Amino acid sequence: MNIVKPVPFKIPSSIITGVNSVNDNLLDQVKGFGARRALIVSDQALVKTGYVDELKSFLKDIETAVYTNIEPEPSIENMEETLVWCDAQKFDVVIGLGGGSVMDSAKMLAALLAHDGHVRDYVGGSKVFGKFGAPTIMIPTTSGTGAEVTVNVVFKDKAAKLKRVAVSQYLMPNVAIVDPLYTMTVPAGVTAATGMDALTHAIEAYTAMKANPITDIFAEDAILRIGRSIRTAVTSGGNVEARLDMSLGSLFGGIANAGASVGAVHALSYPLCGEFNLSHGVGNALMLPYVAAFNMMGNIKKYARVAALLGEVVDGQSDRDAAESAVKSIKRLSEDIGIPLHMNKFGITAEVLPRWAKTVMDTQARLLNNNPRQLNEKDVLEIYEAAL
Repeated sequence: MNIVKPVPFKIPSSIITGVNSVNDNLLDQVKGFGARRALIVSDQALVKTGYVDELKSFLKDIETAVYTNIEPEPSIENMEETLVWCDAQKFDVVIGLGGGSVMDSAKMLAALLAHDGHVRDYVGGSKVFGKFGAPTIMIPTTSGTGAEVTVNVVFKDKAAKLKRVAVSQYLMPNVAIVDPLYTMTVPAGVTAATGMDALTHAIEAYTAMKANPITDIFAEDAILRIGRSIRTAVTSGGNVEARLDMSLGSLFGGIANAGASVGAVHALSYPLCGEFNLSHGVGNALMLPYVAAFNMMGNIKKYARVAALLGEVVDGQSDRDAAESAVKSIKRLSEDIGIPLHMNKFGITAEVLPRWAKTVMDTQARLLNNNPRQLNEKDVLEIYEAAL
């Protein structure tokens, strides 16, 4: 836990949760911004579910445009195309309806409506600055990224075969409406991957160098909810109670991430996601148990607590034994929901690992410095080898 340097804690000015919360609140939130023209950013899959048309029906009296050309793992190039389309029009509010890819795109788009230049100019820390663009309302349709409450956007750099991140307080959404009904149609595989993404956010934020008493509250609740409900959400997607638990777990994990950030799991997952086109959630799930096994000695009491939150019986165990139980619990959870434990299942071979280890050390200092245990290039390579 950080006990030396104060860490700012930021969340959207309004967070609305619960069944039917979109139906009951969206129009009032849009009108609260004095908006006359709204943009819904979404994707083609959500058009097919009918959710986009449903949102438009809620926005009576508001002129509404829709943009759905968002890639499943959006690239910087995809965001540039989106920005060109939107620059020719005027919007008073931007609504992101979708998973992390859509919400990140909506956040970046809204911010850049008030800035010059190209998307690539704003990759990095605090490069989106000085003023907000259009106000934003985020409505997640997966329980994973927590993007509705974070200051991050993640894009794929096709040329470098890497994930790039922009971080700025001006990317924080104004409103998050978290309604589990909008996650009910998510397929089992996506529910599993996004759920492990949310769990990764919670565990990494909980054990991070920047963790603090506020973020710990949200991280613990997120781990508890996800641990007890993800199996049901994956195998019985129509279970509203499990979907609500996952929605809140993702939300709370996102809040913890926004306040404490993440660490080596994310840093090590970026090369394999960028090069092998794995989803962000699957990449994190592959790295999580092996990074946790390395990290646990750096924050052993927190990892012991993770085991208890995941439902492991740790009474009478030493902190070390309980922490090892957390690693085993994470592995068992991934297996139970159908995510492989090894990278070779996705065609990844040992030849790429030394290059990836060097790339991580060269490009991910921000995340590695927040990790509870410091890593060198040899450590990163050994984690990759264990995960292969």
